[in-house]
Amino acid sequence: MKTAGRNKNKRPGMALPLTLIVLLVAGAMVAVAFVFIENMMSTTKMKSDDEFRLNAAIAGLERGKTWLYDRIVSDDIPSLVAAGAINAVTASEDYKELLVSSGGAVPNPTLSFSLGEADVKVRIYDLAYDYGETLTFEQGIPPRMYRAREGGSLKAGQSYASSNAAEGNPGSGSPESKILKAFLIRSEVTTKTNGTDEMSKTVEQAIFVQPK
Repeated sequence: MKTAGRNKNKRPGMALPLTLIVLLVAGAMVAVAFVFIENMMSTTKMKSDDEFRLNAAIAGLERGKTWLYDRIVSDDIPSLVAAGAINAVTASEDYKELLVSSGGAVPNPTLSFSLGEADVKVRIYDLAYDYGETLTFEQGIPPRMYRAREGGSLKAGQSYASSNAAEGNPGSGSPESKILKAFLIRSEVTTKTNGTDEMSKTVEQAIFVQPK
């Protein structure tokens, strides 16, 4: 009689729904794990690609500095192609008015090379330029910059002269106010993602040069 009573209290068919619930929860956990793993892989690849572009851009800077060094040691310091004040710049052509010359009247050709899947373009600008009244400073334009040397000190050039020998400078129009040339090396790296989309990174470095 006891055995019959125990069998009467059993509920047949409960094991299957419970098993299905467990499988559903386990499947959901596996799906979430896959999402986390995919996001982690995507983030890791993005970081790796960004570091690759940064390293490629730095390599471009070094090539630009090598180009400058070779010109300087040959006593051929690069300068602007156009003389006089800069009244306008062409942003669509990478501010060609400020590019240094390459041994002639032609602006410095872009130093281009490939590094793996990256295309690197290096441009060198002369920062010791004079600007005209009509020049409009646009985003991305290389800044005007030079250093003056007077009385054994180095300082940013000013537009006025002082009574003290070691203060101020003769003025922005004087040759002495631009003893130290300044250049900007701009290295731009472009890579393609998914075969079509482009990602880019730009690294810049200013270089001061003291003639012999």
